[in-house]
Amino acid sequence: MDKHVILYYGEDSFFIKSKIKQTIQKYDFDDFNITYYDLEDVELNDAINDAMTIPFMSEKKLIVCQNAHFLGKEKTKKASTKDTKLLLEYLQNPTDTTLLIITTPVASLDEKNPLVKSLKMHTVVECKLVAAKDLVSWARRQVGNMSMHIDDAALKEFVKRVQHSTEFAYLEMKKLLMYAHDTNHIDLAMVERVITKNIEDNIYEITNALLEKNTQKALSVYHDLVLYSEDPLRILNTIIHKYREILHVKTLLEDGKNQQDIQEYYRVSSGRAYYMVQNARAVDMENVKEHLRHLERLDYHIKTGRVDKKTGLELFILSI
Repeated sequence: MDKHVILYYGEDSFFIKSKIKQTIQKYDFDDFNITYYDLEDVELNDAINDAMTIPFMSEKKLIVCQNAHFLGKEKTKKASTKDTKLLLEYLQNPTDTTLLIITTPVASLDEKNPLVKSLKMHTVVECKLVAAKDLVSWARRQVGNMSMHIDDAALKEFVKRVQHSTEFAYLEMKKLLMYAHDTNHIDLAMVERVITKNIEDNIYEITNALLEKNTQKALSVYHDLVLYSEDPLRILNTIIHKYREILHVKTLLEDGKNQQDIQEYYRVSSGRAYYMVQNARAVDMENVKEHLRHLERLDYHIKTGRVDKKTGLELFILSI
């Protein structure tokens, strides 16, 4: 093997999974010698001790340590001193027969962390989410490769619906091309019919419409979600989560935090952080608090059987 330690970090989990899959194919690891460790559930030293053992009836083995959040600036879980020491020692002299892959879903690494400094002596790969402009170019290429044409409005809507996830974009493009295989033209109506609209985007639309007192729009989006078999209680809980998120972001901004701080705190893309900040700055705090009180009360009444979940949320929207 030409590498013994690789760190993949970034917000694009699909990119990370793809790189690991490519590595398995490149070095032809057998299933008996591939082990995954989720560092949110197991101790790092278990994985490192495994990395130091010889492969089972093979010349090489692969150890994948996932969710190494302690390497990022925003640490949801710290590595113990014992774990840190063991990994640092291993990085100085990695086992020749083991490829150790570490993954961490963070936008940026903690450059002051001794582990990060040591890992940079090996191979470090950043896995960024595809930017919207790059996604446009990618989508055009996929359509063009199939000798098809896509309208500008259709392309814009496609990107809007899939930009939150590279994996989702890939799967939805396959679905769209399959649906359009008998034609050479993809229009807006086809995209709206075929491509799944991200529930997060819908919830943002409902939340913003409620705060703008645009009852008609909020009700229209809500009915669309119900039509696509979304559970009204799940919709309600997601709206409550968004309201709480807006309040928290607004509080962080008032405490002097900026967009970069918001991005790192929530572990989201820069684009998502931008909209979170814009939403928080645009709303009236008291209005958000009042809506949230009503929504939490409605949630309680639905869960205790006093109110029908579909009708209850609909009546709340109409009362705004």
